Amino acid sequence: MRRVWLLALRDLRLEVRDRLGVLSALAFLFVNLFVMALALGPEEGTLRRAAPGVLWVALAFLSTLLATRAFGRETEEGTLDDLLLVPGSKEWVYFGKLLFQLLVLLPLALLALFGAAGFFHVPLERGGALFLTLALGSLGYASVATFYAGLLSRLRGREVLLPLLLFSLVVPVVLASVRATAGVAEGLPLGEVAPWWRLLLVFDLVYVTASALLFPLVMEG
Repeated sequence: MRRVWLLALRDLRLEVRDRLGVLSALAFLFVNLFVMALALGPEEGTLRRAAPGVLWVALAFLSTLLATRAFGRETEEGTLDDLLLVPGSKEWVYFGKLLFQLLVLLPLALLALFGAAGFFHVPLERGGALFLTLALGSLGYASVATFYAGLLSRLRGREVLLPLLLFSLVVPVVLASVRATAGVAEGLPLGEVAPWWRLLLVFDLVYVTASALLFPLVMEG
């Protein structure tokens, strides 16, 4: 656990120090939301119905970008092999990169939610339920993005290959996240939204466990 936290905090410190990465991520989120709001027109009902899908598409691309940057930095500086040479199991590298992603992704997702509230008239009265959906969906997506980013880290064109391999596998997470977000935003009883949360939790457990077990094999191979 100490290694996991040290790796995640080191990556977070480098990301904050760079500033360009965080600012470009923020710009991407809000430009995406703004452009889609303009494209959908001024009708409040149409905007509100489209908001969950637009929000999660933006967060999916953002998570892909963060995963690529996390391993791309190690490859460019030649430090990935140093991490893998540390004695003991290699799962800690995966969990450190995943924790780094979540430490950056969740605050940005919260800002994106406020942006969706402004551009798409999404009500925030049930903010706790919305944030729970953001957390579960982000964990499921980031867990697979981290695994594939590590798998492709030494290949040229990894920025192009990662979305192609990733999106087909995480479609269930994105769809469940969209449905849960839409249910909360529409004011449905939480009992009707809970099955989507349970489905996301199952995806999270399966994806995190499988990715952590396979990560050492693909990195050492």
